[in-house]
Formats: sequence, structure tokens, C-alpha cells
Amino acid sequence: MSVVSGTKPSWGPVIPDIVGRDEESGLLRSALAAARRGRGSAVFLVGEAGLGKTRLLRDIAGAAGRSVVARGRATTPTAQFRALSEALSSVLRHGAVLDDADLAPYRSTLSRLVPAWRAHRVPGADDSPAVLAEAVLRLLRLLGADHGCLLALDDLHDADADTLAVVDYLVDNLAEEPVLLVGTLRPDPGPAVDLARAAGRRGVATGLELSHLADDDVRLLVAGCVGLDRADPTVVELARLVADGEGNPFYVEELLAEAIGGGPGRADLARGRGPGVPAAVLSSVASRADRLGPDGPRVLRAAAVFGRRFPAELVPGVAGVDEAVLLDVLRAAIGARLVVPVDGGYAFRHALTADALRAGLLPHEHAALAARAARVVEQAHPDLPDDWCLLAQRLWERAGDTTRAAELLATAGRRAAGHGGLGTAITLLERALDLGAPADPAPVLAPLLDALVAAGEVVRAADLGSRFTTRADPDAQAGVHLRLARAAAAAGRWEVGRRELDRARALPAVADPEFAVRADVVAAQLAFTDPAPGRLADAEALAGRALRGATRAGLPDAACEALEILGTCVRVRDLDEAESLFTRALDLADRHGLVLWRIRLLFDLGAHAGIRSGDPTALVAAHDAALTAGALVTALDIAAELAVVNLTRGDHAAAEKGAHDCAETARRLRLGDMTRTATGLRVCVSAHRGDRPTTMTLLDDYTRLGGADCDFTSALWGFGMAFCSLLEEDRPRAMAEFDLAAAAEADRPPQFVSYAHGPRVFLSVLSATAVDATAIRASASGQARWNRVFLAAADAVVAARDGRYREVERHLADFEAAAEPYPPARHLCLRLLAEPAAAGGWGDPARWLREAEAYFHAFPAPRVAAAARGLLRSAGESVRQRRRGTDAVPAELRLAGVTAREYDVLVLIGQRMTNREISERLFLSRRTIDTHVSNLLAKTGQPDRFAMIARYAEDLAPR
Repeated sequence: MSVVSGTKPSWGPVIPDIVGRDEESGLLRSALAAARRGRGSAVFLVGEAGLGKTRLLRDIAGAAGRSVVARGRATTPTAQFRALSEALSSVLRHGAVLDDADLAPYRSTLSRLVPAWRAHRVPGADDSPAVLAEAVLRLLRLLGADHGCLLALDDLHDADADTLAVVDYLVDNLAEEPVLLVGTLRPDPGPAVDLARAAGRRGVATGLELSHLADDDVRLLVAGCVGLDRADPTVVELARLVADGEGNPFYVEELLAEAIGGGPGRADLARGRGPGVPAAVLSSVASRADRLGPDGPRVLRAAAVFGRRFPAELVPGVAGVDEAVLLDVLRAAIGARLVVPVDGGYAFRHALTADALRAGLLPHEHAALAARAARVVEQAHPDLPDDWCLLAQRLWERAGDTTRAAELLATAGRRAAGHGGLGTAITLLERALDLGAPADPAPVLAPLLDALVAAGEVVRAADLGSRFTTRADPDAQAGVHLRLARAAAAAGRWEVGRRELDRARALPAVADPEFAVRADVVAAQLAFTDPAPGRLADAEALAGRALRGATRAGLPDAACEALEILGTCVRVRDLDEAESLFTRALDLADRHGLVLWRIRLLFDLGAHAGIRSGDPTALVAAHDAALTAGALVTALDIAAELAVVNLTRGDHAAAEKGAHDCAETARRLRLGDMTRTATGLRVCVSAHRGDRPTTMTLLDDYTRLGGADCDFTSALWGFGMAFCSLLEEDRPRAMAEFDLAAAAEADRPPQFVSYAHGPRVFLSVLSATAVDATAIRASASGQARWNRVFLAAADAVVAARDGRYREVERHLADFEAAAEPYPPARHLCLRLLAEPAAAGGWGDPARWLREAEAYFHAFPAPRVAAAARGLLRSAGESVRQRRRGTDAVPAELRLAGVTAREYDVLVLIGQRMTNREISERLFLSRRTIDTHVSNLLAKTGQPDRFAMIARYAEDLAPR
């Protein structure tokens, strides 16, 4: 084809990647620079095919410099995690990051995305989508720790539901991470666009909608492609000839290639067009394929049947050519800019190239080629692993064989469910049901129901199950109803659960001998979680029956589950019996290699050790085992229990860190109950510190999270708020809060051992309105060491009032023995015991008050310390002066010039308080506290407050 100059330019040396996208490119570069500074973000590039989304992605990746770039592309909504797997695998080929301790608990779950890590997969790993998303977040954090990380995900409109769920999680949690996420997608209605728009409304992502190029930009693109100046007449004429490109860079380049390559004139570019693609572009692609020789069109159309990326080794079998012909065509197609090498394979330069080639096929030609390609795939890969299964499915569906396509969808769906890919599994299995409509839906329905239940869609699962159960045999129907009953138990939907369980048991012929056992286990779960009176007795009876049946049938997993329910029921009345049941279950789990059950039972036994002795050692071991196995949700439960033990021992910093980390992780994982519980624990920690402002703020958070309906509420009042009041010397308020806890327990009996009973009894004895402690002493609460501290103190007071002074000494000895691991409780009891002791002339109130005063002065709990000093003065005892500059400051710090007030500030820094919190505690201005902190850093020679805490940890410990 000639141009106005009479010469035909060649395709020039410069092919500009970015034309007319300066604003978008600048925003991406700014966002990457911010990510390098730890201020991460997400950007979605939205535009129709060919507008340059991928080019912008390539541009920012090229500008990343020392930043880690993880890049992947989605291919189809049924290819699970394809984009994420490709992105992470590209930067983790050597696996060095696996050695990082922070990532260790997530190795197993990440192995689903990085095939090279599958050797690290542990049976029993937590495969929930939220845990996987958190694992990806932590991995990206590590990758970007030094110079930032760019996660570039192309074609998100083709992503599966599970990939989109991870992306959604990431965009919500990138603000404080060294990570920039850039995703490209088309504006067509669908879940990807919905995600991007929702993220934009939440203010956690930026959406950039790409427009068509203006005429000036088209000329600039043409000039760059042909290597001429933009004002050159040839460029002007070529820009006019490619006007059918509509300002779409890909269309423009395709038409330009046709014009320069000597294809048919514009009048001939009129063959049919596909949806949204100019006819001239489709004709250009077909024309250039025709010019590759007699075998070119046949080979390229056979390749296009597979999609944009194609398995070159299988194309000869579909096209009916040998390998030599294939290689000749590929070389020519690469030269014609139709095909490009990609990651050791081949792909069409653009998805529209493959679309255009398929558009040239008649419907029966397309179906025949698709069937031939499906057979070639199944012959080459008989087991159809991973993506091959879904590729064969798509080909059979195009070929019109919906039965075979449905079978493969079901296979892929079951595999996805087995790997925890709930969204993908649901999508695949629902499509299999709709596409194939099998006579017996059970093989598809069972994993689909499990996936729906695991995703929390219990109502949807019940509706689906009711639609299909009548088409299955009785055994399959029973299995469906039992699944739904178990799901309802987990979701707290007791009426639904009982109805489904009744339906399962009402079926006339259930041949599976395991059914009765598993039905009893589910019934026990339903009874245990139902707040109705008598629930624990019902649950215990059902679990006992399930245990006997599981033992006879040889079902160790069901036996473990029954034993755990039994132990949990018994725990509220007898710790010894419960511990025996948990130990028995642990032995069973060990013998049968039930990893997940072993971890859960180590947790149960560790919690018992904490309750009985205040020793966290067993819980720490259980926590380590859970992290090693990747059982991350169980690890959160253990971390919450550890926070309780640390709080009773007065290790407020460890308790706050554990509760805070637990709350944040649970929030990101969208674990509502755990988020509420961990927030409630934070209330308790701040209450035990006597920090009323923080306590009330966290209490508001707890209420906003729905804490009123949480089992933890009784503990919040009786183990938390009441202690804040005691540290404020407000006993009437504390007693009212203990009464609130008792009322909450009566209304909703807790599934845990209460720590409110002992303190409530002691306070009631001091106020001469003694609570009847008979039932408490006979229960597991009475066996709990924490409660025994206060019960022994109460017994001493009662015995003294009755004149039984020998018993007083015994009770005081019991008190001291029980209180040994609990310094805060011990000193609080000493302060409270001193009053009746001084009035009655028993015990050693002066010594007790001096110990309590010294402890709470350093705590600091100024009102308790002041009360102790007041009582000492009233008794005529000398009182230690708390002057500035006295020996309250440790010798090393005095030598460094630290003043008493600065030391007060340092003690509060050691409790992880912010400057604002310290100013409120000490009633000083924020500016004064800032000055004290600066002086402390200068005098101690430490770079920051964390280093200062670590250096003087022993000096800051409560005395």
C-alpha cells in the first residue's frame, strides 16, 4: 500500500508504550514511592480492551527500580488463584522468605499459591480464605520491607472469586504496608468492577478510567511506531488511515501494521466484526494470518481455540500439522506481531487477536476444533491436573458436550474445595449443577454445601439442599441434611439445625453405620450452643452416646469431637474430670495422627493449666504447635487465653500486646466473635491498669461490635470493669459491676470458668453482705487458682469475725500460696484485708499496707497507694515519704540524671502508654510529657522508647 510520499515506511525502531497517559503514569509512580515509605495503596486501571492498561502496568513495573515486582495475570473465572500464584511464584522461586519467623505460621496455607512450597504443607492447616489473604498480606509486607513491593495483577475481570476475595482483603489493609497493588480490568459489569467501585467508595483504592486517545496522541503513537517525526506528511496520512481505530491504541497499531504491511486497501477491510471490535481490526488480523502461508491460518485458528495463551506442543494435533510446520508458522507469526513468547511458551499479542481469529470460524468449525482440542488435552494429560482440567472443560463446553463439561467442572470444584478455595468451589460446583443437571446430584451437592457452609452462607446452603435432596437416594439425602444441621450449629441457628437433623433421622433407610454417631455429635453441638436451660446436661448425654458409638464403629475423629464436647460440658463443674476427658482425647488424636484435633486438645489442656495454676507454659506450647501446623484460627483462640493468663499474672504489656494483635488479626480475618472477645480482653487489660479513659473508649468499641450478645460480657464486668473500680477505691461501684457479671451468667451460663466469683464473694464479705459461696466452692470456679486467692482471703475475714484465729492463720497461708503467681491480686487483697485486720487486731496489717503501698505506688495506682498510706497514718505507723529525687529512682537511672518525675513517665512508657495517655494519667500537659520523653532519651542514650523499654525492663517491672 502506498502512502502520500510514494514510499512505504517500515515499522520503526521505537514503539512507544505510553502515549497520552502521563497523568495516570505519574499517579502510579507517586503511589509506588509512597509504598516504599510504608504508605501502601491500591490502584485499579479500568478500560476496555486495547486502551493500554497492560502497558501502564508494564511501565510502572519498569520504573520499580529496587522494589520487588510480583506480576500475574488472570485467565478465566474458573482458574483458581491463577493471577496470585503466577505473581508470587515469579519472585519466590528460591524460597528464601520461608525462613522468616513472622511468616512461618503461614507457610502451609501459602503453599496453595506457590507450588514450590507444597512440601511445607501440614495436615490440619487452616485453609479459610481470610487466613490465606492474611498470609498474602504478610508475605507482601516481607517482600517490600526494604524497598517496597509492587503487586501487579492483570485482567482482574477474568479472575476467580477467591482471587477477588484476597484482593478485596488486601485493599482494605494496605494503608500501613510497603505495598502498592495495581490491578487492571475491563469496565464490563461483574464482580471485579463491583469490587473496584466498592473499594473506591470506602476510600481504600483509587480507580483510573482510561479514555480513548485524542487525535494528537494518535499521531504521536503513529510517529513512534514508524520512526518519523509527528509532523511528517507520512505520519499525518497514516493517522488518517487508522481513524477506524477509534483512538484505541491496540486497534491503531493493528491497522497501522496492516497499512505498512501491504494488506488490502481500506475498501476491502469490511469483513464481519466481533462484539465491540471494529471490522477493520478483525479483518487486519485475518489478513495478516492469511499472509503467513498456506498453513498459517489453520495453525493460528487451532491455537486460538485454546485462548490467548496456548500450549504450542498440542496445537499440531488440533491443526493436523507436524512440529516443523508449527515452528515455521510461529516464527512468521512473531514477526507479524500476532504472537509473542511468554514465560517459555507462546501467547497471542492481545486477547483481541485470539478473538479475531475465532471470529473467522463458522460455528460448526469452532465446535469441531474445540472437540478435537479437548481430546488432545485429555490424551496428553489423562489426570487433568490443575488448569488442564478447566481448559478441557471450556473446550468441551464450546464443543457442545455439556455433560462432559459438567463432569469436569465438578472435578475442579471438588479440588478447589479440598484446597479451601471456597469462592471458586462454589462457582464451579453451581455451574456443574446448572450445566449438567445430573440425575444423582450428591457427588456435586455434598462438596458444594460444605463450601457454602464454610463461607458462612448457611441459608443459601439450606435452600439449595432442599431443592436437590428429593433427587438423591436416602443415604445421600441424610448426608445433606446432616451437613446443614452441622452448619446451623456452627452459626448458632439452633431451630434450623434441629429441623435439618430431624429430617435426616426421619429418612426410612440410612445404611451408613457412621450416620447415627455423627448425628449424635451434631445434636450435642446444637445442645451445647443453645442458651436454653439444661443445655449442658443435654449436650453431655448426647456426646456420651456419640462417644460410645464412635468407639464401637472405630471413628477416632468423631470420638475426639465427642470427648471435647464432654470435657467442655464437665469443665464448668469439675476441672479434674474435664482434664481427664481432654487427656483421653489427646491420646486418641496422637495414636491416629489427627493433627488438628491434637492442637485443639493441647489448647484445652493448656487452658486448664492456666486456670488451675496460672502457668502459661502449656498454652505457649499449644500456640507454637498451632502456628507450626498453620492452624491460625485456633492459634488466635490460644492467644486470647494466653492474654488472660498474662493479665492475672500482672504482665500487662504482654496481655495488651496479645489481645491487641488478636483483635487486629481477627478483624482482618472477619472473625466477628473473636474480634469482640479480643476487644473485651483489651477492656479488661486497661481496667486492670486502672486506666479509666482507655477502658471506657474500648468499652464503646466492644458495644459497637455487638458485645451485648457476646458470651464474654459477664467476664468483661466481673474480670474487667470491677477491677478498674477497685483500683479507684470505689468499692460500691465494683460490687455493682460484680453483680452485673453474676446476672449475666445467670441469664446466659458461660462456657468458660468464671473469674468473677472469688472477688465477688470477698467483696461481699468485706461489706457484711456475704454471698452464699457453697455452690461456687463445689464448682470448677472454686478450683480455679485465681478465685481461690479471693475465697481464702474471704475465709480469713469470716473466721476472724467468729474468733476462730487458728483458722485465720490457715486461711492466710492458703491465700499466700494461691496468690504467688498473681502479684496484682495479692497486693489488692492485702490492702483490703488490712482494714478488718487492723480493726480486729489480727494478722499483720502494717506489713500488708506497706507492701501494698510500695507495689501500687510503682504500679502506679495512686488512689490505692494513697489509701494504704492513710490507713498506716491512722494506725500510728510511720509512712514513707514519696519525695522527688528519692530512692524511688533506680540507682543507674539516678546516676544518669533521671528525675523522679521523669522516672514516673518512664514507668508509664514501660506500660506501652502513649504520650497522650501519660499526660492524662499524671495530670500534666502533653507538651510537658513530650519534654520529659525527650530528656529520657537523651539521658539514657537510647534511640527510641522501645529500645529504652528493652534496656530498663527490669527497673520498670512492678515492685
